Amino acid sequence: MKERINTFVKAIGKKRRLLISLAVLSAVVVFAAAFWGRKASASDYITARVERGSVEVTVSATGTLQAVTTVAVGSQASGAVAWLGADFNSEVKRGQVIARLDSTTFDAQIENARASVANAEAAVMAATSEIANQNANVQAARANQEVTSVQSDDARALASRYQDLKNVIPGRDIESAQAQASVAGARMAQAAAQVAQAEAARQSSHAKLAQARAQLAQARAQLEQAQANLSHTVITSPIDGVVVSRDVDVGQTVAASLQAPTLFTIANDLTKMQVLASVDEADVGQIRQGTEANFTVDAFPGETFSGQVSQVRLNAQSLQNVVTYTAVVEVSNPALKLRPGMTTNITFPVQQRENVLTVPNAALRFKPNLSEEEQQKLRAQVEARRQQRTDRPGAQQQPGAQQQADPQSGERARPRGRGQGLREQGERGASQDSGNQRPQGQTVWVLVEGKKLEPRFIRAGLTNGRVTEIVAGNLQEGETIVIGQNDGDAAKSPQQTASPFGQQPGGRGMRGGRTR
Repeated sequence: MKERINTFVKAIGKKRRLLISLAVLSAVVVFAAAFWGRKASASDYITARVERGSVEVTVSATGTLQAVTTVAVGSQASGAVAWLGADFNSEVKRGQVIARLDSTTFDAQIENARASVANAEAAVMAATSEIANQNANVQAARANQEVTSVQSDDARALASRYQDLKNVIPGRDIESAQAQASVAGARMAQAAAQVAQAEAARQSSHAKLAQARAQLAQARAQLEQAQANLSHTVITSPIDGVVVSRDVDVGQTVAASLQAPTLFTIANDLTKMQVLASVDEADVGQIRQGTEANFTVDAFPGETFSGQVSQVRLNAQSLQNVVTYTAVVEVSNPALKLRPGMTTNITFPVQQRENVLTVPNAALRFKPNLSEEEQQKLRAQVEARRQQRTDRPGAQQQPGAQQQADPQSGERARPRGRGQGLREQGERGASQDSGNQRPQGQTVWVLVEGKKLEPRFIRAGLTNGRVTEIVAGNLQEGETIVIGQNDGDAAKSPQQTASPFGQQPGGRGMRGGRTR
């Protein structure tokens, strides 16, 4: 009897579990049918408001702060640092002594040079005395020449007289007179040679004097050089300013063999500084002299500093195939908050629109999941709008331009080139004034009464990466615009979510690859 009761209880338990399983399965089927079969409601969309405000396009760059005038103070002499008269952040004046090198070697060089000068001066005096002696020798030689000349004339006259009296005077006396005349002539020639020799000696003395004077000048030049080298051991400040860095200590040896070693770096005036900003080559065309600039530094978060572009340098810097140009921004620093070497994040406002209708950029990228009927209806609207634009006067396509229609706006998209980036964003707003280009056509979706989506065709203008200016279209301030959808349709296959024109959802949205 007990076994029958247990069997009956087990049968009832199995039936109960089966009924519970069937009930749960039925509830799941009903819930899935209700979930997948329902239509989108207002809670399925992420919305925003069409607002009126300002749109500003900026160019961003990084830069480094530095003083307008910075001088690296070096040493032309080599030696050990014996004394320092300035340290970091010291205020110095022009001509102030800020360091001294050990001058022992240079003092010895000066003493050696002075001795050489004294020796050269003595040589000059000796050469001068020798010239005076040689002058006396020349005078004596000339006097001797005069004596021998007189003697030679007397001997020749006596010999001539004896010749006239040869019949009276013995022949021996005549021969003796002629011999005396010959000797006197020889002595006169010898005296003339001695005069020439004395003249040559005097000329040699003059040359020695010139050489001694040259040696004296050389010795004096060496003395001046030694004195100059000694003066180089005294380091002075070339400008008024503040010591930014000190690169040596007392006792350290500096060697100035190939180039002057840097001892100090002095900034002229830290109340006026400059930022060297590295601007990308795609953006440098928008930077002009006089452009205002704003920047921040990590040392003062939340505080913005301002400056003005004073120069855009022509030399390009290339690093890993990235080309940048240097823009010099003049900055006023009266509070001395900014310091040399600080890294700055700088922005250059290049275009601005005030009091214009704006929409979030997400609204330009949003594409809803449309049914086949809705796609057909949207296609008809696109064709009608395209036809209206084609019928306008002057609405002609440029010859040879390969253009395609925007899938949900009907506007003809211009071919995009490499590197348009931020330039294209600015051109879309600037073209309103220049008239050279047509603003980009877009489609946005507005949530109207009845919680339905309604497409609106607009022309986008300037964008700052967050919001976009609306330059034309039937949008009104305060309307509810859709920027996203938070239902489960995002997991559908591409065939289910593709646009009616064969393009993937997402459209064009915000153009350009660079957001500032």
